[in-house]
Amino acid sequence: MPTASLILPYAITEKSRKKKFSSSMELATILCLAEAGRKKRTMVGSSPERILFISKQHYPFWAVPWMSGCVIIDGLQILSPTLTYTVLPDLELFFNDIERGQTFREQFRNALDKHFKTFAGFVETKRMPMTAVVTDKAMLSDFSSYIEETIALQADVTGNLILVPPKLNENTAGESTRKVAELHGRVQLDVMGLEHAESTLNETMQFHEQKILREIELVNEAFKEEISRVKPTVEKKIDHLLKERDEKIEKVNKAAKAIINTKLREKEKRQRELERLEIDQTEFRRRLDVRRSRHDKVGVARWEHRLRISENKVSEAKERVHSLSRYIEKTSMKNQEDANKLKYGYQILIDRERKKFTDLEASRDSITKTKEQEKTRLQLMITHIVGLMKLMADQKRSQATELENLTIPWKPEHVCLLGVPFYLVGYKTEAKVRYGVFPPVKVIGSEGIIKKLEKKLLSFRLASRFRLLLQPRSNALNKMFNTIFEEELRADSAFEVSLRDLGKSNNLLKTSDFKEELTKGLEELKAEGWIKQEQCITLTKMYA
Repeated sequence: MPTASLILPYAITEKSRKKKFSSSMELATILCLAEAGRKKRTMVGSSPERILFISKQHYPFWAVPWMSGCVIIDGLQILSPTLTYTVLPDLELFFNDIERGQTFREQFRNALDKHFKTFAGFVETKRMPMTAVVTDKAMLSDFSSYIEETIALQADVTGNLILVPPKLNENTAGESTRKVAELHGRVQLDVMGLEHAESTLNETMQFHEQKILREIELVNEAFKEEISRVKPTVEKKIDHLLKERDEKIEKVNKAAKAIINTKLREKEKRQRELERLEIDQTEFRRRLDVRRSRHDKVGVARWEHRLRISENKVSEAKERVHSLSRYIEKTSMKNQEDANKLKYGYQILIDRERKKFTDLEASRDSITKTKEQEKTRLQLMITHIVGLMKLMADQKRSQATELENLTIPWKPEHVCLLGVPFYLVGYKTEAKVRYGVFPPVKVIGSEGIIKKLEKKLLSFRLASRFRLLLQPRSNALNKMFNTIFEEELRADSAFEVSLRDLGKSNNLLKTSDFKEELTKGLEELKAEGWIKQEQCITLTKMYA
């Protein structure tokens, strides 16, 4: 027996149940269920089963302290789950590549390119056998409440402990827990490695970012100095060119203006002459009309001649005015062209001068823009890689949490044996032995059920009645006992023989107080309305 042990009660009553469920009732109930499960003769040639033994045994579990609780270990090693471990990318290679780029930005950029997808997924997933560790969440939850209820009830379950011989002792149970702890530590180291990788990446990026900003600052200072040196000379030269241009344009305009003014004066003179000629022409036309009205042929011929001469003069005068207008316009356009040529020519010279410092500004802006783009590209790559690292670290933290959740919130001082009670019933025919397993139960408040079904309850089959009274203490433990445990009995002949021998040597049917306890238990069940009087008599005759 280990230094510490906690024997759990087989039956725990609900708070709603007012009557005590005694050990005598427990024994009588198990016998009724065992009898209900016994195969009777059903056809010609088949032999009925008899109950070889009814034995109350205890399944060994170990509670091993770890972190803030304890891990539950299956002492029979029937439960042997497999956990998974996801393998990280090669962090050492990553650190080496980043270290080489700590001071050289090109190598740092190459390292980022190389590891852009390194942390997009785990390298592989390994299956890690965890011998006998209980990982089923429902079972762990049930164990937690089972232990809590037992401690709260301070139940006296220290009687005759019939323990199924464990395959794992106190030390090997600790070894199984250490495997969980080692896996947890390995996952935690992975988290720390990823956090360190993220920190290293951010620190290196911060160094290069500061370096780029300093380079931009130095470039701006150098160009500022050069522009400050060149700009005054250039501006002085531009001012000189602008002054020279304006002087030449003014000179050209002045010459053109003199010519145009002369021609304008001449045009005004010719315009006045034209106006006089047009007045004369009107007068000649009037006089011609008078002579025609008088039928003065000689006078008509004379004024027609003078009118033709006047018309010719008017036509010549108009042509001279138009010619002067065209000349003035042409001179004005030529003046504008000459001025524009001067402006264009000097603008080329001005732009050439201004280019001496605008080129410097453009070079400065190009260099700083390239460096800013380089910084932005590095930041985007860092953000992407760090994002993948954070996601991977979160997945690792979830794995660590899953391992921590393998504990229940009860922490014994030392490794503690947990005895989970169950009843093993052996049924024998001439040919073979069959087994029935009855896991721990919860006894419900029977008053409401009996009152509701008092007319129908006794018409139910015996097993059906007791299924109303007794509910599984844990569905997870029920599944383990009725499926995994029974499969182990069938598959492992040595295990089956050891349990059969243990059952026969601790057969409740052969204990000295069996008859008294059975009779008492049947009477109590009958008093609650679970069995009939004739069934009490029959069972008493058969087994007491």
